[in-house]
Amino acid sequence: MADIKDGLQSGHDVADAKSLIGSQGKSLPVSKSMDYGIQPDEHYKMDYPEIGICIIVNNKNFHPATGMSFRSGTDADAAHIRDTFLTLGYKVKLNNDLTCKQMVDILQNVAKDDHSNRSSFVCVLLSHGEDGLIYGTDGPLELKMLTGLFRGDRCKSLVGKPKLFFIQACRGTDLDSGIETDSRAEESTCHKIPVEADFLYAYSTAPVLLLDTVDWRRARTVTLRSQ
Repeated sequence: MADIKDGLQSGHDVADAKSLIGSQGKSLPVSKSMDYGIQPDEHYKMDYPEIGICIIVNNKNFHPATGMSFRSGTDADAAHIRDTFLTLGYKVKLNNDLTCKQMVDILQNVAKDDHSNRSSFVCVLLSHGEDGLIYGTDGPLELKMLTGLFRGDRCKSLVGKPKLFFIQACRGTDLDSGIETDSRAEESTCHKIPVEADFLYAYSTAPVLLLDTVDWRRARTVTLRSQ
C-alpha cells in the first residue's frame, strides 16, 4: 500500500504548533444546552485549552471476500484532510486499512478518553459504505456502532460540545431517550438534552428516493430529515 505523504504511519499522533481555534473565539451555532459548553447566545464555547482530536480512518485495500474494490486516490484525500485539521489546530491521528474490530477499538479508546479540556471532536471515515454501513477492510460495520460511542450517555466529557463525523453512510432514525444535564445554579429543575445532541454528520452522497412512487413534497421532507 502506498504511504501517506510525509511518511505518516498508521495511528501516529500529530500536534500542530499553531494557536488553537478556541483562542481566536470562533464558534458554531447549535441548540440550547446551557451547562455543557453552550453559551446563552447559542454558540459553542471554543476557548478550552485544546481544540480537540481528529481521527482519520483511511481504508484503501479490502479483503477479496468483501467484494469491495481498491480505493484509488484515498491517500491523497487523507493527506489533504490531515493538513486541513492540523491547520485548524487539531491533534490528528491517521489510521490506514483498519478491520472492523480495529475501527471500533480505536474509537472506543478515544471515547473513553477525558475530553474535558477539549472544545470538540472530529472523525473522518474514508472507506466504502452503504446505507447505514461503513466498511472495514474485512467487511461492513454498522455506522451507529461507531458514532454511538460518543453519545452523551457514553462520552460525558464531550456533552454539549460539537462532534463532527465526515462519513459515507446514512444514519438511522431510532428514537432518542435523552440524557439529563445539571441544572443551572439559579434553578432547581433538571435539564435534559438528547443523547445525540451536538452531532454533525456530513455524507458524501444523499439518500436515493424513488420519486415516481412517493409524493414530491413528502420525498423532500424525508430527504431533509435524513441528512
